[in-house]
Amino acid sequence: MRCGEQNPAGLTRRRFLAGVGALGVSVVGSQVVTTRVAYGAPASNPNTVIVIFLRGGADGLRILSPHSADLGVNYLRIARPALVPNNAIALDGTGGWALHPAMAPLHQVLWSTGEMTFVPASSNKGVTRSHFQAQQFVEQGGSSSVSTGWLDRVLARLGPGTTFRGLADGFALPMSMAGNQPKISMSSLATFDFPGAGASRGPAMTALGTLYRGFDGPLSSDVPEALSAVATAEVIRSLTTVQNAAVYPDGPTAAALKDLVAILRAEVGLQVATLDVSSWDTHTSEALGLDALLANTAQALAAFFTDLGPARRSRVTVIVQSEFGRRVAMNASGGTDHGHGGLVWLLGGGLIGNKVHGTWVPLASDADLDGGDVQGLNDVFNVLGEVVTKRLGVGSLSTVFPGLSYAPLGVARAG
Repeated sequence: MRCGEQNPAGLTRRRFLAGVGALGVSVVGSQVVTTRVAYGAPASNPNTVIVIFLRGGADGLRILSPHSADLGVNYLRIARPALVPNNAIALDGTGGWALHPAMAPLHQVLWSTGEMTFVPASSNKGVTRSHFQAQQFVEQGGSSSVSTGWLDRVLARLGPGTTFRGLADGFALPMSMAGNQPKISMSSLATFDFPGAGASRGPAMTALGTLYRGFDGPLSSDVPEALSAVATAEVIRSLTTVQNAAVYPDGPTAAALKDLVAILRAEVGLQVATLDVSSWDTHTSEALGLDALLANTAQALAAFFTDLGPARRSRVTVIVQSEFGRRVAMNASGGTDHGHGGLVWLLGGGLIGNKVHGTWVPLASDADLDGGDVQGLNDVFNVLGEVVTKRLGVGSLSTVFPGLSYAPLGVARAG
């Protein structure tokens, strides 16, 4: 059947894939396509890495602040007087770092157990102040010679897995997932379903699955795998219950994280997942806009980890990153403009927690900045590379981050 041609069920290939929210579903012949829910086949690696991208350039200095004179709080009170958080949460044993009070729910769940750590001053010399360039550069793994995303290349390194081994939770596939590796893109578990309803739904699925057997071509693999994914999603939905008295806030971030808990709890071999959170571009009234967004994000993540519980979340590592940080000085509109060095959050299992990692130059004068920005002293690709090396066992990073001179910061542990 050619693209656009209708089959007896009235479905075109495009309508079918879009209808199940499976624009990213594709497989290649060498992939093993099973799920534990369906067939009892475990993934080769039991761990999962979830990358949450804060789109817009989040101000890391307002999320994790130098809160001692030794680290630079006095300089910040002059440069950004309305943006140094009040009532910040001191992080014991870090030499003077503190969290924005909106991070309290997450701090309460993860800090004391060593499941939370940060890397400030994170960037790469190839990152500019352009949102488009910076996001593409970071998500391509710092290489302009490749057209795929770094997480797609991680999946390639991991080899065959299940249908749910790679998942982009959102309305579009992020650049980090671009490439030929099989993965699923869905806006929600609720909408990841076969189009149509009523008595004709089952027969239509059976007919469609039969129609594309016995010949070579993209649909001969895409359609059966999409139908398999739909069936698995239906089982996952039936298992979706909030546990451990977790309380999710309203909003799309919490809804997406709740879906991810269900998928993780179903043990369908999820190895890499992504989630985008937008609106971090705070040129005006940053204290108002960022604080509300940060509170919702922190509450959602706290609920996510509480829902999973200590045992299950020990196999889940969450990376929270943005394309760049903000200028250190506050602008005339109470916001901050595009800068350089940003903040990476690391949450969950397998971390060297209870500390702030990497190099930090104490802020005492403009001379300690990079032209008004936080310096990018800690290569973000070393952070990402260390997590996937130690938590997923990808081995060599030469294809994941081409040209990277790998120097781990000691943020994670293997196993």
